[in-house]
Amino acid sequence: MYRTIWKECHSSVCSIHFLSKAGTRIITFTGFRIRDYLITDDIIDKFTQPAKVYLRFTKEDGYTERAGKAMSYTAFKERIFHPGGKIVPGYVIIRLKDNEFKNIPSLKCSRKVDYEIGHPVAVLGYQLDKDNLAIKKGIISSFFTEQNSINYIQVDASIKQGNAGSPVIETENMEVIGVIGHHLASITHSYRRLMKIFNKNLSILKEVQGKYCFEELDPVQVLIANQNQIKHIATEFFKTANMRVGFASELCNLIDYCPDLDATMDLEVKQDG
Repeated sequence: MYRTIWKECHSSVCSIHFLSKAGTRIITFTGFRIRDYLITDDIIDKFTQPAKVYLRFTKEDGYTERAGKAMSYTAFKERIFHPGGKIVPGYVIIRLKDNEFKNIPSLKCSRKVDYEIGHPVAVLGYQLDKDNLAIKKGIISSFFTEQNSINYIQVDASIKQGNAGSPVIETENMEVIGVIGHHLASITHSYRRLMKIFNKNLSILKEVQGKYCFEELDPVQVLIANQNQIKHIATEFFKTANMRVGFASELCNLIDYCPDLDATMDLEVKQDG
């Protein structure tokens, strides 16, 4: 079952790399193609602005690049579609009509809204800053609605950083029912805020380094070393942070948020019930 899902769906899932001016990778998200659009977690529209964005699809081995394209963050932002007067619930819609991606197949979006708790699902996405696409098995463990009126699917599966934007695929018809992201992105935000605090502390300490010495010992150097050690430990904890439960925004209403449905999007959806 999961081998079939991998073969049918892997080529539609991409990594979204945010890069600095120097080309250093800042963070990685996951996205997937639905017709001429790329769907991913809405945190991507709120994250710290990088210099460049790189989109990358892989071959069946999950690692070898099949298609890729780099662009400025400004150009990437211009692709994000914002429905007039509507709030996209938990995910963003990005235009994807590049020649580089013309052979990338589309996943199918489910319109079914009454999946049962215990229904098996698969999650395809990227781990941390790794370049290899991975598949994970899980089940729908619950449903809930938050104050923002967004409906969420609770998925019992191993979720890590980088999985934000991953498609949740139901196993019977291999249709996408949700987008991973809720709460996962908040961990990334907390980590980045912590790093900013460490960097600010280090900057202040370096300004007074060497000015106060006691018996040839500079206590500021000790504090700098201490901050760097804690910063390193925090980074290791972040990299290995594992959520046994993932939260996905329902995708069944995607068709309601896309423009010019019949002529432009023409989603292959399945109306059940």
